[in-house]
Parts: sequence; structure tokens; C-alpha cells
Amino acid sequence: MVDFPQKSQAVIRHKPVEIPDPAMETLHVTIKYGESMAVSDCSIKFQKNRVTAIIGPSGCGKSTLIRSLNRMNDFIDGFSITGQVMFDGVDIYDRKADPVEIRRRIGMVFQKPNPFPKSIYKNIIWGPQINGFKGDPDELVEESLTNAALWDEVKDRLNESALALSGGQQQRLCIARAIAMKPEIILMDEPASALDPKSTARVEDLIEELRKHYTIVIVTHNMQQAARISDYTAFLYNGDLVEFGVTKRIFTNPDRKETEDYITGRFG
Repeated sequence: MVDFPQKSQAVIRHKPVEIPDPAMETLHVTIKYGESMAVSDCSIKFQKNRVTAIIGPSGCGKSTLIRSLNRMNDFIDGFSITGQVMFDGVDIYDRKADPVEIRRRIGMVFQKPNPFPKSIYKNIIWGPQINGFKGDPDELVEESLTNAALWDEVKDRLNESALALSGGQQQRLCIARAIAMKPEIILMDEPASALDPKSTARVEDLIEELRKHYTIVIVTHNMQQAARISDYTAFLYNGDLVEFGVTKRIFTNPDRKETEDYITGRFG
């Protein structure tokens, strides 16, 4: 179990951001693992077809928060949540909500590439087929790999093992696999942290293209990356949402001293 840092007694306040038609929002979300507080009273609106970066030091609740947005934390012993995570007018933690459908519509890409030990082709088509896909599988595979900027590199290798791809290619394959499910939101938990600089640049270029069609939420430790690719930034510290706003303002004129100290490398 993660030993989260002791929470500050200070009341966290940040200026509200006008996002009139969010793709998703958290309302007073508090998350615990057993008795350990991971996220406290967090309310964020995620703008449609924009990139929101979640930043903060290790143990601040970033991954816990992003994994709560499609119920991936459900698999962790001791996990509990209060508040609401609203998507398409419904709280995804409502008893009537279907977690499988939620994870289809809200895809996720993890820190470490995790392709299935199958062919490149089957990595793309397996998920849609078990969820009742009735279209042309060849078209779906080509479309998904093209949208993930991988088609030209693998179109003659579709029956080869996905595990034979480079790390950067594997991560783009995982993004293609998420795209194949036709999600509305794509969550990315440090998708480039295990990649070399060249592969990282490819993933960042891909995110720039994907934002035209998807709402993207990304966790990153890389301040330069957050500044480059995101439209909005949320700064978490000790489980608290310290500040949320337009990325340019957060990185040039933050409201909170804690935000400035973190961005400038004084801690974290």
C-alpha cells in the first residue's frame, strides 16, 4: 500500500475555470485506500476535444485520480470513493452504471506498454470483437493503426507478434488498441515515461492529432511535456487539487505559491 504524505492543514482554494460543456467532471471526489487518503474533495471539469494534464509529485494522487475516471481502481483492495464522476449526464459510480461500457467509452493507456501476447492484428481487433463488433475487421485495424501513426510501420507485419515491436511502437499500438474501441475519452497515465526522447516526441505528436477527435486526460511528471501538449493543467499535492486552469497561465502566472514552487523545481 502506498504511504501517502501527511496532508497539509491549509484549506486549498483555486479560482474556478469556465468550462461550460465538459466531456466529464469530478464533483467533490474523495478517494481512500483503506484508511489512507489518496484524493480529497477534488472537482475538475474536462473540456471536450482538449488535453488536460494532471501534474504533481509522486504520491500526490495523480494516478489514483485518472484511474477513477473509468473505474480502474475498482480492482484494488480497499478502494473507496465518495462524490461523483459525471460522464454523459450519469455518475459512473452509480449502481446502474455498467463498468464494462464505461471502460469502452473511456479508454486508457498505461505507463508501461502492455500489448497482448498476440499478433499486431489481433491486438487491435480482439477487444471490439468480444464487444460485438460487426464491421469489417481489416478496415478497423487499418483505421486504428493509421490514427495512431503506426500503420506505415507495421502494415506488412500484421501477423507478427506485437511483442517484437520497439517500446515506442508498442505504446502507439496500445493507443491504437484504445482507439479501436471507439472511445469518447482517452486517459493516459504517463504514456511516455518509459520511452526514449524520439519515441516520446512521436507520442506527443500523436496526442496533438488525437485531440481533434477525443478528449484526453494525461498524467505526467514531465513539466515541459505538460506545457507543450496540454490545454489545461491540474496540480495535485498531497491529494489536494491545489490549482487548475489554462496551461499557459498555470506555467507563467500561477495563483498559488505551491504551484510555482513545483513547476520551477523547488520541490517534487
